[in-house]
Amino acid sequence: MRIALAVLRRDRRSQVATVLVALGVMIAVSLVLWLVAAPNGLQARADRTAWRDAVDQGSRISVDQTTDSFRDRLVERFDVARDEPGDVPVAAGLGRFPEAGEVLLSPALAELVRTTPPEKLGNRFPGKVIGELGQEALKYPGELVAVVGRTEVDGLRTAGLAGSGGSYRDDYHGMLYLLTRVGLVVLVVPCLVLVASAARLTAAKRERRLAALRLAGASPRQVIVMTAVETAVGAVVGSVLGVVLAQPFSHLTAEIPWEGGTWYPGDFVPSPAVVTAVAVLAPVLVIGAAIMGLRRVVSRPLAAEEQRRVRSWRLVSIAGALGVFFLGIVYAQQAGGDSQFTVVLLGLGAVAFALVLAGPVVTAWVGRFFVGRWRKPSTLLAGRRLAGDPVAAFRGSAGVVIAVFTGSMALTMLPGLESQVPYRDSTWREDAIVAQQVTTGLAPLRAATSAPVVPMLEGYVSNGAESGYSYYVVVGRCAEVATVLTGLDCRPGPAVYSHEKLREDQFRTTGPDEVRLTLPEQYEVREFDGAGRVQAVIDPEVLPSLAGRVSMVGVPTTAENREVVHTALIGTLPGVRLVDGEQRGLHGDTLMADLRRATVIGLSIAAVLGGIGAAVAAAGSVIDRRRTFGALIAAGTPIRVLSHALRREVVLPVFAVTVAACGAGIVVGLGLLTLARGLVGHGEMPLTPWVVAPVGVGVVVALVAALACGPVLRGISPRDYAAE
Repeated sequence: MRIALAVLRRDRRSQVATVLVALGVMIAVSLVLWLVAAPNGLQARADRTAWRDAVDQGSRISVDQTTDSFRDRLVERFDVARDEPGDVPVAAGLGRFPEAGEVLLSPALAELVRTTPPEKLGNRFPGKVIGELGQEALKYPGELVAVVGRTEVDGLRTAGLAGSGGSYRDDYHGMLYLLTRVGLVVLVVPCLVLVASAARLTAAKRERRLAALRLAGASPRQVIVMTAVETAVGAVVGSVLGVVLAQPFSHLTAEIPWEGGTWYPGDFVPSPAVVTAVAVLAPVLVIGAAIMGLRRVVSRPLAAEEQRRVRSWRLVSIAGALGVFFLGIVYAQQAGGDSQFTVVLLGLGAVAFALVLAGPVVTAWVGRFFVGRWRKPSTLLAGRRLAGDPVAAFRGSAGVVIAVFTGSMALTMLPGLESQVPYRDSTWREDAIVAQQVTTGLAPLRAATSAPVVPMLEGYVSNGAESGYSYYVVVGRCAEVATVLTGLDCRPGPAVYSHEKLREDQFRTTGPDEVRLTLPEQYEVREFDGAGRVQAVIDPEVLPSLAGRVSMVGVPTTAENREVVHTALIGTLPGVRLVDGEQRGLHGDTLMADLRRATVIGLSIAAVLGGIGAAVAAAGSVIDRRRTFGALIAAGTPIRVLSHALRREVVLPVFAVTVAACGAGIVVGLGLLTLARGLVGHGEMPLTPWVVAPVGVGVVVALVAALACGPVLRGISPRDYAAE
């Protein structure tokens, strides 16, 4: 221990290495704590909103949940009604159960109601506002939520609104759960690479020093203790600084929007047990890695400077890791519960580790290629280094390779995920609002708004059998329906508007009061170019027995009266479902913005970590070979040639291995997209040319990182060779 501390006090290069180890561990610990806190934040949201999950547990109250929108913001609405007398348990933040004629609003929604004319917003929530929802009942600050008490609600029956803990895995079919875990796995690997690069900064000189001590009589235990003490100083300090840095970092990340809003300050705080585990495990791993690197020094001190060879079996690990990954995909598609994605994530981590493990083999191949076919001095020097010590040469490239793997995987998944997001479809016109499940008269609605009201009746045309193909159709006057439905070109006279003649003739309505009848044998068919859900429009004169029946209402709007019409529909037609393309588009835009933001943040972190790791490893390779470079300079080798050689040492293996990493990222991205498609139930799997862009970015990052060699190399002179 005294020798190790003496080295740290007197050897400048060991001091620099210790500082870099501390910085690497600090970054890794703070980043890991941030990553493991992300699922905690989602879980905290789920716990606060568990009261919204209406499950049929009894017959005490009925709850009807709908999603509304106002000024490009989503509004969560809950209509509640008593089914029997008695106390109704409510969650923290709700205060008490709102009786008929009473309303609970979130603070942000209450403020909007106070500052907005009632015909645009307030009339949607009839009754007396008896209080505001507390933070304990809201997903995020500023969320718009209303709980409206009614006399009767046609919704799910539940025992109360108390909630007993939720699961964020239910959020959008578990897709966000999967993506947060994927980010955790793929970003931990660059952290480990950075720490390893810092820990190996002066590895060659340390091995020579420890080998000399072994030959002088030091026992293996003494050598191991010296290494552990020397490494522990920087690792422990870095771990402590990482824990301290994670606290303000968590509050900063709480300002990043997710699902339409930011976070409460305590959401991104990991549990004390997790903090303790990460803070202790990080130094232990660093010290363990340093000790594992002493195998040759302990057993064969005379062979401490021998070049290590790599075996081709490392390439087989990639195939094995991909096999584990796809077995996990199959398992996740068939299994359920908390362990559903465990095998997938293990396979994903195995693929990342296999790329790092196989990298030295490809590096050796690249080195031998350039040694055998190139004659330029700088490239020959780089090729000799790559072929002679591929493990050390590839070490700095590992982080960049993982960043490219992550980028290709993300760019493979994003277009496919975008096709699975529920955006506005092309059924109804953008300026129209359509109310479904209409069961009351339209006179109050006509009195509440001057906008034209289009009554419609929805149904299906089939052969009458329970199974088989059916057409989704709308019965309504063509001229009126055309103001809310896309692709409808009307002409005078009764007709059926469809892209083809209806092959079936049995019409039935939807809803509880089902009506069945047969279409007439002869009717005129006119072309209908609609690209949405509605496949045909039938004029009422074709089915005169349905006169007066209404199950759906459409209202064309303008920018000035849209909110007024929206409020009138909700206020005069209680219990209806609004088909609002704006609301559906808001949900899709929010989800895709979240995915893109998370992708940019994750890839930026991976690229920065990879670049820092490459820079540290490149600088360390110069420090480790200070004697070699001093001899070359003393022999007359220009600094410029050595600088070019060092840059090629970094860039050549990066280019070769990142091509393989890009291919692995595409394959893994398609696998994850298949799993996400199974969770959502639809979507495409497109590939774009952008999936190969990370290769170019990785080479540029590696080239920039290689510039760190310049200042270190310029500090070497022939005197260093004499000193060594």
